[in-house]
Amino acid sequence: MKRRFKGMNRKLYKNYPQLDTSSRKSVCPLCGKKTLVNYLYPDGTPIADGVCGRCDRQDKCRYEYKPREYFKDNEHLNSRSYTRFRPQPQRPKNTVSSYISTDVWKKSMRGYEQTPLVRFLHSIFDAYAGVEIPNIVDLTVKRYGVGTSAKYGGSTVFWQIDQYWNIRSGQILGYNATTGKRNHKQQNWVHFVMSDQYPDFNLEQCFFGSHLIKRADEEMALKNVERMEMNIDGDVEPIIWLMESPKAAIILSMALTWVGEKNLFIPRATCGCQGFNLTLDKRLNRFDKHQILKNRKVVLFPDNGKFEEWKSKGEMLKGFCKEVYISTVCELTLHPHKIAYQIQDGDGFDDIILHYVKNDMPIWDLICECYGYHGEWKIV
Repeated sequence: MKRRFKGMNRKLYKNYPQLDTSSRKSVCPLCGKKTLVNYLYPDGTPIADGVCGRCDRQDKCRYEYKPREYFKDNEHLNSRSYTRFRPQPQRPKNTVSSYISTDVWKKSMRGYEQTPLVRFLHSIFDAYAGVEIPNIVDLTVKRYGVGTSAKYGGSTVFWQIDQYWNIRSGQILGYNATTGKRNHKQQNWVHFVMSDQYPDFNLEQCFFGSHLIKRADEEMALKNVERMEMNIDGDVEPIIWLMESPKAAIILSMALTWVGEKNLFIPRATCGCQGFNLTLDKRLNRFDKHQILKNRKVVLFPDNGKFEEWKSKGEMLKGFCKEVYISTVCELTLHPHKIAYQIQDGDGFDDIILHYVKNDMPIWDLICECYGYHGEWKIV
């Protein structure tokens, strides 16, 4: 750098992006260590905090994302030459999210006997898990804040409640009580159905089940105190299981409760594959739903046929999450353990769980082997 600018006007040299000379460091997107030195604008602000910089661990990591490369990859930020002074890219405006009244949510928390999905879950779990844990279906449904809607003659409301217990809205879906399958013609949103009470509603979605993280943290904190008193090394912390369907999250939660791991693993749902996409703007937006994953351990559970798509999305979580795994349980050609179920196109882990429960097959090994073996599919 010095040789390149030898003899150059000092004022012009100052207009070039420089590495931060202070002690401030960010988390490196590649190695996950807090060793990234940011490139700065001439006014001292980072060009893209935690993204555009060079890792101090050059002997092991060697991550470097230069400003020239960054602006070439992100031409929409500024069209001028990167060598000129440019203001810091504006962070996304944190638009005010609209919320549904708590009273509306509470009124929906009843009438489960009219809900086809809940009736289906009772028909599967009561004869087996219900013997050991009475009311396991109703307890899990209420834990996730699932409601009932009169629409479509009785349907399920998957309320999206964030970690601060704000009710962002509810997804209304119809199901078949016999098969448990979705009726794709029966779907809506609470704020749309109640548009007369919620005009100009601004929907900012969150992951289904986000409100459970605080309780899980408290439970694990108590367990860590017990471990310390028993001289057991190493703390435990909640691990987020991320899947596409809210129905899958509920079924996985019941299976985990049955095997005694209710608060160690927390199933959540993106409510659609398109609902999981951590872009740079979302990293910077502290109100974005992905923030609930920050600095946490996460396991991705793609449905059959979506492994590569979810794996590429999981790559975006580098430097954002503490650890990220991707499960191969729905990909028979990748999964190293035997699954006693013939997986069909589009099947999820919940379909495998339901098959095991209906056929009175043990699910403990299935749960234990669904990810994490030898670190082969560890993304971060």
